[in-house]
Amino acid sequence: MKQFDTVAHIFLLFALGLGAVGIYRSRYDATGQFLVILVLSVFYILWGVLYHHLRGDLKRKLFFEYLILASIAGVVGFLVFVR
Repeated sequence: MKQFDTVAHIFLLFALGLGAVGIYRSRYDATGQFLVILVLSVFYILWGVLYHHLRGDLKRKLFFEYLILASIAGVVGFLVFVR
């Protein structure tokens, strides 16, 4: 299980790194940056749900926690990049 956790978190960090590169590459396009943040938010929710499902400890509370954090990121992204 420890190896699974390590691989899963490395995958998460790699994806978030790709998102950071995506935001940087679209630095002159605010809408593009916002879309990258939306994709990252959806990925974060899906990753969290799948990760905890495979570990066998997925609860409704965890799902809402991931949903709230991704929603906050989406709102902040909207306020920073679109507005």
